[in-house]
Amino acid sequence: MQITDGNRAPNLLPVTLVLTVVLWIFTMTGGRDIFVNEVLGGAYDSQAEHFLRGDVGVDADAIAHETMIVNGKVRMYFGPFPALLRVPLNFIYPAGHGKWSRISGFCAGVIALFAFAGLVATALRSSPLSSRPRNWVGNACVIGFALGSPLLLLLGNLSIYDEAIIWGFAWSVAALYFACRSRTTEGAALTRSLLGFSFCAGAALLSRATFGAPFVLIAPLLAIRLFHRQPIRNITALLLPLGAALLFYLFLSYARFGDFSGMNMRYNINPVQRDFAVKHGLFRLERVPYSFADYFVLRSPKLQREAPFFKANRKDYDHESLYVMPFTETYSSLLWSSSWILLGAVIGVAMLLRPRRADGVDRAIAAIFLLQVILILSFMGLAQRYLAELFPFLIFAFLIFLRQGKIAFQLRYLLIGVVVVSVLISALSTVSWLVEADMNVPAETRAKWNQFLGRTSRS
Repeated sequence: MQITDGNRAPNLLPVTLVLTVVLWIFTMTGGRDIFVNEVLGGAYDSQAEHFLRGDVGVDADAIAHETMIVNGKVRMYFGPFPALLRVPLNFIYPAGHGKWSRISGFCAGVIALFAFAGLVATALRSSPLSSRPRNWVGNACVIGFALGSPLLLLLGNLSIYDEAIIWGFAWSVAALYFACRSRTTEGAALTRSLLGFSFCAGAALLSRATFGAPFVLIAPLLAIRLFHRQPIRNITALLLPLGAALLFYLFLSYARFGDFSGMNMRYNINPVQRDFAVKHGLFRLERVPYSFADYFVLRSPKLQREAPFFKANRKDYDHESLYVMPFTETYSSLLWSSSWILLGAVIGVAMLLRPRRADGVDRAIAAIFLLQVILILSFMGLAQRYLAELFPFLIFAFLIFLRQGKIAFQLRYLLIGVVVVSVLISALSTVSWLVEADMNVPAETRAKWNQFLGRTSRS
């Protein structure tokens, strides 16, 4: 193995900036379709207006088929963060009302991308690799994250469903970045890292509770080392924003639904989802092995002759007492679409289980993220966008792998090759899904994709 040349971090900024431009072009369908009325995207604007009036409701026509009726009043179960973001946006530019989804999602994507680049740089800084392998491995990982992860799908369709997830995803990655920094810094830098963690964790909770909940459990782990390091200042920085977000989430949930759960399906106007959830449960552990097979193994890419050359579609998955729909919307499992992170995460998990390769806090954080994975695997629906909820655990395990420079160095060519394969499969399959199968993509966007691919538009 090559000898390291100090504790220099890899230079990931140029590639990250280039990928930011690529994601802008992808999100805006060539870079020009900025203000677009995505499916139910205006619900967040309506929610923002109601917040300003001191009301937790939403206009019925804005939330449409995702309406929850509670004591005769219209409610939405989506996290409030995108709605809170709409308040200053609509104040600055009222003409954008109802059309902020793409700008909102792109901002979230950039946060996720830069936070992941920071995580990789931090992990490789502590690895015993020389400068060139660090740069190659680090840049390959950033490319894999941008183009070989659920991020690309979420940016390709920013309906109300994906906008909520991409913000939860972004703040989750950012919170993990500050959590890792807080374990290696001292003094004022430690306080800033704790404050960053607390803010990002709270924002993740307000975006999508399943992303934020793990960080509520991780915060006490970070507090353990603070009792001899400016405890009042640092514990305040750690707990104040997150605590405020948690209280806001609980009070908002109670105001919406009369309980603190944040989502009670018995209020859903969709009779299929409502009746299934009441009868069979929103979450059930019996689903875990079937969902694991679906998300990690079963959904292999299918070739087709015309561009984009991989075909993505729904697959029959008829377990009528387990899942609300008789099909899965997972079109490419992690084994294919994100095999680069799966490779490193498997090695990282093995290291977590071995003595002296990780400490107790690392193992506890991994266990907390694993609970998030089990929660998602027990959900009553299967969709490609839910893969994002598995990534906090995969990213954390992947960082453990990167920190062990010897194995990363030995596998660097394999890792780079797997990144290339993942990017090709994920990107082309995602374009196929957006063009041919995703019912929430606006017709104009689908037509532009078909034009770009050189084929007749399909309805």
